[in-house]
Order: sequence, then C-alpha cells, then structure tokens
Amino acid sequence: MAVKKILKLKDHEYFWEKGDLHTHLGVVMEKDIKKAKSSVKTHKGEKLTVHEPNAVDLTRAMERGPQMPFLKDVAIIAFYSGISKESRVLDAGSGSGLIAIAMAKIAKSVVSYERDKRFFGLAKKNAALFGLKNVKFVEKDVYKGISEKDLDLVVLDLPEPWKALKHAEKAMKAGGCLCAYLPNISQTEKLIKESKKYSFGFAKTIEVIEREWVVDDLRLRPSHHMYGHTAFLTFMRRL
Repeated sequence: MAVKKILKLKDHEYFWEKGDLHTHLGVVMEKDIKKAKSSVKTHKGEKLTVHEPNAVDLTRAMERGPQMPFLKDVAIIAFYSGISKESRVLDAGSGSGLIAIAMAKIAKSVVSYERDKRFFGLAKKNAALFGLKNVKFVEKDVYKGISEKDLDLVVLDLPEPWKALKHAEKAMKAGGCLCAYLPNISQTEKLIKESKKYSFGFAKTIEVIEREWVVDDLRLRPSHHMYGHTAFLTFMRRL
C-alpha cells in the first residue's frame, strides 16, 4: 500500500498508510491524521508535524536488500537519458527497485527484470509505497533476452552488462539511450570495447560526487563526510 502521510516527532519519522498510529510517545488516531493540515497530537499530548510525502521521503521508507543506487546517480540517469512522459524503459537488475521507480516517475512505462528470486518481491513491495501503476517487475534474466520492443532507454545495473548488448540492440529505438551502472572502471572499459560490435556509439562515462555543506549560525563549511565514488555511469546511443 502507498504511504499517504509522514508524521515527525523530534528525531522520529513515521510513515502512515491507514489506521491508528502507535508511537513511543502515544497513539495518534486515524481520524485525526486524515483531517490534520500541518500537525496532530498523540493521546498524551505530544505534537507531531504532518505532511504529504514526496519521492525523496519515500526512498527512506523503502526496504533495503541489495546495495541501493545513490540518489545522485539515479537523478543523473533520469536526466542524461533524455526520457519523457512518452518514453518506454527497461531496467535490468531490479534490486531494491529504486532505478525502476525513479524512471517510472517520468516515463510512460517501465519494465524491470530481476533474475534473483530473493529480490524480486522486494522491488514490487517498494514500488507499492509510491502508488505507481506504470512499472512492472518480471522475473527474468536479461542476459538471455529482452521481450520488449521500441525501447527509449535500457538501464543495466548488472556485473556483466556487455552480455545484454545484443539483446538491447534489437529491443531499442534508433537514438535511444543505454545506461550502465558499474562500480569498477575495468567493467566500464570492457563494456565500451564490446559495444563496438553492435550499433552503439557516442559513449560518455561519468561519476557523480556529492558533498554536503554544514550551514548553521556558527559554521559555514564542507561536511567532513561526502558521497564520493559510488559508480561509473556510461551512456551510449543506439545508432
């Protein structure tokens, strides 16, 4: 079921779907949550803020299984791929479902392949949090083929994406984008080398570095922690 409200009490955050909410500082009645505009109180008088969740909020409610891509990388995939509300997308390697979910917020339709049975149900459960109707999860190995046709984007979050290139070539529109999400540059090198055997070109590889700043009354400086290398993103066009 999709999350409908987020309630916050000090350092605690609660994702609400339906029914009364039980917190460590009291119960919030369902009827009070439904009619709340900006805040609500528990039966003990503790005040919680209430607001509608956005996509970033909902990522915090997702269940983790395999390593999730970072939002900084997912955002770049969405923009650099050039997808729109008319686009058809294939995501291979569903994992937690984050890439498929993010693409479904933009594209017309998304199909996501996952061959590992441990993660197949997880991605579907996470997508339900967002209330999405245009994303479909399929238990399938992309290395063995792609059933969909006329795809605008294929995302490969897999250890050996070059094994899917011949299938992607047949399934994609001319001018469509293929994106590979890889942790090691040696994998990226092999992907680009193998892509020359197929109708792909204009390869571009980037990594995204995110550094947050500490901003308060006494400090204005970079944080001691940052999101450095997480993955190499390689974008290619179907010729």
